[in-house]
Amino acid sequence: MKRIRIQNVITETDSQNYTAIEKWILDIGDMLECDLFIGIGFRNDKELLLEKNHPITPPIKERIEQVRHLYIREEDLPIYNLFIDQIIQAVAQNTKIAITKKAAVIYRQASVILDEMFSNPEELENVPKSKKVVNTFVNTIFSDAHAIESLIKITAYDYYTHTHSINVCVYALSLGSYLRLKADVLEELGMSALLHDLGKSKVDHAITNKNGRLTYDEYEKMKHHPSYGYAIAVKLGISDRRVLDGIRHHHEKLDGSGYPDGLHGEQITLFARIIGICDVFDALSTKRSYKDRLSSYDALHLIKETMKNHLDMSIVDDFIKMQRHEEF
Repeated sequence: MKRIRIQNVITETDSQNYTAIEKWILDIGDMLECDLFIGIGFRNDKELLLEKNHPITPPIKERIEQVRHLYIREEDLPIYNLFIDQIIQAVAQNTKIAITKKAAVIYRQASVILDEMFSNPEELENVPKSKKVVNTFVNTIFSDAHAIESLIKITAYDYYTHTHSINVCVYALSLGSYLRLKADVLEELGMSALLHDLGKSKVDHAITNKNGRLTYDEYEKMKHHPSYGYAIAVKLGISDRRVLDGIRHHHEKLDGSGYPDGLHGEQITLFARIIGICDVFDALSTKRSYKDRLSSYDALHLIKETMKNHLDMSIVDDFIKMQRHEEF
């Protein structure tokens, strides 16, 4: 069997496009049908780590653990998604598989589904697909004491609409679990959180994908996304008022200065309060083109100091206690 050298590996500096994959998914013995790369240098050139159809060896696994991101060629993404599909059921049912790997596989599955949903938001299959993701999250949380810690660990550090939606779902489910919400309530909370930004699919992509701060006019257009998301959810047949409220009202503020309906205080439901907190926290603690990410401590300190009239501070306190409990 051919062994791939760690030193003097091939470095690709061509014009090919690459996509990042989750390093927690791959274990010793796993074998991909596509080449595996790491990024090197300030230009993030791609260095070939492992050729396709070769198993991951202990030295390769050690190298994987030392890097932040792994990459495959963008053209190989369907091959990688097939690899995920083949192991998802085995991972979910195998109690011997590490919870970190389970979490990474579930996160990846959610990411693929969110990509499809934002590409075609009014597809009726979005609802059962979303429920499948959320149910897997909830079942994992209830089946393993370390599931929440592992799920939070892999939340993406870079802000994209799709990964942000998954992160908010993970945080909301984690907080809901800490608040001892029942499984059926958690599933509805997770649905609402996962779909909370679906309305951004109806906003001009030049605004949602802008590399920089929005202008006043752009921000005013962006403020329509909760209403758009609510309308999409209703069209998809979602009727649970809690789910719909979470989607429509996650940007409402206790002092009435939020949008789209200017709700005050108790008019804002529990789902909207939870999702609103998780939404702000993830936005602050992920990197964007115009700002660096804040640490969890700094993000929460900013929330406590500047958003007392906007967010429910009793739930923020529970969120802080949940973080301390999970030690992330």
